Amino acid sequence: MIDKTFKDTKKTILYTLGVFLILSLGYFLITLVIQINADTAQKNKLLAQQQQLVAVEKTIISNKVNRLATDLLYATDALALGDNGRGDYSDAEDHWLAFANRKMIYDQIRFIDVDGNEVIRVNYDENGATLTDSDDLQNKADRYYFTAGINLAQNQIYVSPLDLNKENDQIEQPIKPMIRLATPYYGARGQLLGLVVLNYTANDLLAQVEKIATASQGQVFMLNADGYWLYNSADPNRAWGFMYDNRLNDSFKTDFPEVWSTIQSQKNGTLTTTAGVFAYTNILTATELELDLHHTLAPGLGDWTMVSFIPATTPEGQLLTRSLAATMLLVLRNNLFAYLLILTLAVFAGVILTINQVKNDEIKYYSEYDAMTGVFNRRTGFEKLKQLYKNIEKNEKLVSVCFIDINGLKDVNDFLGHDAGDELIIAVTRGIQNNIRSNDFLARLGGDEFLIIFEGLDEAEAEAAWQRIVAEYEQINATENRRYLISASHGIETISGSSNEYIDSIINQADEKMYREKKILKKNLKIVRDYVPDDKAGSPE
Repeated sequence: MIDKTFKDTKKTILYTLGVFLILSLGYFLITLVIQINADTAQKNKLLAQQQQLVAVEKTIISNKVNRLATDLLYATDALALGDNGRGDYSDAEDHWLAFANRKMIYDQIRFIDVDGNEVIRVNYDENGATLTDSDDLQNKADRYYFTAGINLAQNQIYVSPLDLNKENDQIEQPIKPMIRLATPYYGARGQLLGLVVLNYTANDLLAQVEKIATASQGQVFMLNADGYWLYNSADPNRAWGFMYDNRLNDSFKTDFPEVWSTIQSQKNGTLTTTAGVFAYTNILTATELELDLHHTLAPGLGDWTMVSFIPATTPEGQLLTRSLAATMLLVLRNNLFAYLLILTLAVFAGVILTINQVKNDEIKYYSEYDAMTGVFNRRTGFEKLKQLYKNIEKNEKLVSVCFIDINGLKDVNDFLGHDAGDELIIAVTRGIQNNIRSNDFLARLGGDEFLIIFEGLDEAEAEAAWQRIVAEYEQINATENRRYLISASHGIETISGSSNEYIDSIINQADEKMYREKKILKKNLKIVRDYVPDDKAGSPE
């Protein structure tokens, strides 16, 4: 009983485990695919947003610098219109003052002669545009923008790097981001007279960059050609590191050297690293800022790069950098309750399947085995014998058939009751099973009749096996205080591979031998011990 309960429990556990694995695996794969598709859609949306953001930044900045170059050409044309050739530039000065007040973005508008001397300088601040007195004009021959601009060809425009304005070699406070644009100025006879220079205060440009950066899911950087921050939405104090001797290592290039190397080589794209995801685009190359067929921008500004960076520590960054293994763990964590439900269903299904399996096993068992003794029943015994008979014909081996009939079963049933009769049947069965080999088998034909099949034994060898069985019965009869004797009659017949006899015929021959033995044994055999008959009892057979 305990063994059966253990087996049934084991079946239930195995069924439960199997159902749980199948259902949970199916559910896991479905939810994983859904999660991956959702993540992919969200990733694509995020990346598209970041790429669009840097593209918009690029367009705005490029258009802005183009407008600056156009303003420079206007200032140059205004100078030419006001130049009477006698050194009187009052008309041009009036135009520049009005222009500076209208634009409000140019810190200075200057005309510098070929020797680097300022000829005209219009300054602009919060109080408006003013003309610098001649005594305050300076020589700028040593400044980089003059050196670069004075050597330009006609119709070329120089755009300086974006940096911080200096006064007397000191960074002006509060800081003033500045871009200087310069173009050569030629007289009416084609002679080079000097440079027209615009000092553009880039605060409004950076303000536009900052405004657009608010739409980013991460951080937005504007970098110069050397990888320094011109704008850093996450930490504005890290901008302009190249302007300070003690901050020359404070740069994007230093923080993300591999990313910077990729940006330098590819110019546009996205890059996923352990730090996060970078969307970037290169802007303000000379080719992008060509105004028309007559004016080109000369090198000097250098490439800028707009970068949108989503750190891996943010929810968006975790999504973009998440591995397949991490996604699988996320799916498991998010569906723990579902797996508990699946486990509950699996337990229920395991119990149902176990019950059905037990019932099916019982049906199969009772269709093949005798319920009382546990040996093969008549149908199964004959099927196995027929199969064995076919193998005998092929392999020319021997099989011996032993037909058995229990002696005195009717007397035991009549005088001692059917429980004692059942006990006798089981005792006979156990005695046989204890003395036959594993490749031999026993079948109950019905009532008190059994059939032993000895594979590979001739009649004499089968008889020897039977005598061992009889010896066990005699041992039980001698040592156990049973109210009956265990006794059985038998008849043995051997089938050989060359035999042409049918199974039924062979069994009948063994049956006849058994009856001849039974007739002899009945003469002196008393099965029920010390029986005192009463008025309900009948005579023993």
